[in-house]
Amino acid sequence: MFILAYPTTVYLVDDDGNFLVDDEDNYLVSGSPDYSVALKDPEYSNIVRYNTGAITRENRHGQAKVFTDTDWPIIKTNVYTFTTLIFSQIVSLKSFLDNTAGLNIEILDHNSLLKTGYIITSDNEIITQKDNCSYDVSFEFKEDV
Repeated sequence: MFILAYPTTVYLVDDDGNFLVDDEDNYLVSGSPDYSVALKDPEYSNIVRYNTGAITRENRHGQAKVFTDTDWPIIKTNVYTFTTLIFSQIVSLKSFLDNTAGLNIEILDHNSLLKTGYIITSDNEIITQKDNCSYDVSFEFKEDV
């Protein structure tokens, strides 16, 4: 299960640090978020990009030199792709994207990793397959590092 939530929620864990779930494998939280969406696990072809801000320049002799600074931020971007979603999930996802545009959100991903950051893709990249039977969606998530 893949959960997007706003605002920051507290997931309940046991003494070993494992997330607590109910009988239907739903994660237990203290309090409820204002907006949340539960989706199936993303496809295995997810992409993680790191941008260190390094600059490459050539010197007079044609050799490449890479310039970096430890003060420059490292930007981590995750690209998630979901296929065969149903219409109600798409409506919930669109509503979530509209209500949380530009806000810091949380993602509890399929590996039980809790990530905070921003969705930086607009919601117009939703593709329908087979006359509105199933939907594919992909979005980029800029993670706080």
